[in-house]
Order: sequence, then C-alpha cells, then structure tokens
Amino acid sequence: MQWILYAFSLVFVAFGVYMILYTDNARNLFRQFIQMGFKTLSIIAALIGFLFLVSASASHYPWFLRFVGIFSIAEGVVLYINPQDIMGRIYAWYLDEASDQTFRASGIITVIFGTALISWII
Repeated sequence: MQWILYAFSLVFVAFGVYMILYTDNARNLFRQFIQMGFKTLSIIAALIGFLFLVSASASHYPWFLRFVGIFSIAEGVVLYINPQDIMGRIYAWYLDEASDQTFRASGIITVIFGTALISWII
C-alpha cells in the first residue's frame, strides 16, 4: 500500500506547485474537472477516500490518513446529493471570485500535505 501513498504524495506536490506557478491554468483545469459532472466527481472522491483508508496502515500517522479518507468519502456523498447546489456555489466562488492569493495559498497547503504524506510513509 506504500505505492498508493507515494502516488498521492507526488500528485499533491506536483499539482500544488502547478497551482502556485500557473494559477490561471490550474483554475481552467479545475473547471474542466467540474464539467465532468458532480456525480462523476463524487465517485472519484469516494474512491480516493477509500484508497486513503486502505493505505493508512502504511503510514506513521494512520489516524490522520483515515480522517482524510473519511472526509473524502463524505465529500463524495455531498457531491452526489448536492443539496441546494451547495457544491456548485462553493466551486463557483473558488474558481471565479477567490483571489489569486487564495488559490495560491491552497496550492501551498497542497504542497505541504504532499510533502508531509511522503515523509510519513513507513
């Protein structure tokens, strides 16, 4: 299960750096993901959460990865149900109204999470 954590950490670091350096391109990439539809995104989020839950035992901090996995599964459920188009409004704010500094800050958080994840692998 270590290879799952290595893959996730590399993706998080790479995409976080992409968000920091190429903010507009990263926003456009997010828009393309959202165009896939919330039902498809909910399946992807739930699958990623399941993979985090399964691979948590290969980490020094399995409780944190289990929390991230449960949170991702919960996000998948909310994306699937999407009450009152709440996720559409959140994504619209994040992609259209949030400043570049906010988007870059989330990229920095993503890089930190990816770096921590790769350092926690047993």
